[in-house]
Amino acid sequence: MQTRKPLFHLKTIAMKRLTTLFFLLSIIVAGSSFQLKRHAHVEQFKNDGYFSAVIDGKTFEAREDNKYTAELMNKSADQKTLLASEGGAKLTRIATMVNFYGSDFKDDDNNTFTESLGLEYTFNEGALGQAADQKMILSYNNQKFISIPAETRITINKIEWSTDRRSFTMSADFDTKMKSWGSPAQASQTLRVKGKMEDIVISVPSWIMLKSSVPTADADEK
Repeated sequence: MQTRKPLFHLKTIAMKRLTTLFFLLSIIVAGSSFQLKRHAHVEQFKNDGYFSAVIDGKTFEAREDNKYTAELMNKSADQKTLLASEGGAKLTRIATMVNFYGSDFKDDDNNTFTESLGLEYTFNEGALGQAADQKMILSYNNQKFISIPAETRITINKIEWSTDRRSFTMSADFDTKMKSWGSPAQASQTLRVKGKMEDIVISVPSWIMLKSSVPTADADEK
């Protein structure tokens, strides 16, 4: 003869199942929200300003539209700084990141290769002159190149802030010797890249914390 389970026992089981279901749904919703937040920020392509670069005597052909992206970003400090920090706190720096885009090509496997030239340096509250922590990366002729630190110079000539301080225009010159990335030292290809950029618009995302306001500056005024 089959015995009936007490009513309160059945209600308890039902409540446990509902609680488990609610918990799983909460995890899914939270995960979806996290993914949306992670991918919410998208760099904007820009066309303002002027840019030119010469690679071993050949002109870098920039796109006619959607020429570049440029913004300030939080970057991890270098290892020496991290090791020297008290209490092991992770330090960051604010870096200016600019990427210029050129032509698209198809390789033998039908993969798209986009030529590009990227510049990075520590923002340093808008200081003019030679940039700190300067680095350049080049995608060219189906190869990637990285700047040689001792032979790289990015010189900031002008910075002008927008009224709301959510962006500024920057002018600079650059000159670097680069080597092919990932190749053995003895087989490394090197090339020289020189150029300039004028009135390039650098965006300042809302999460970037700047110090006291930086006045409009021009290298000629120093």
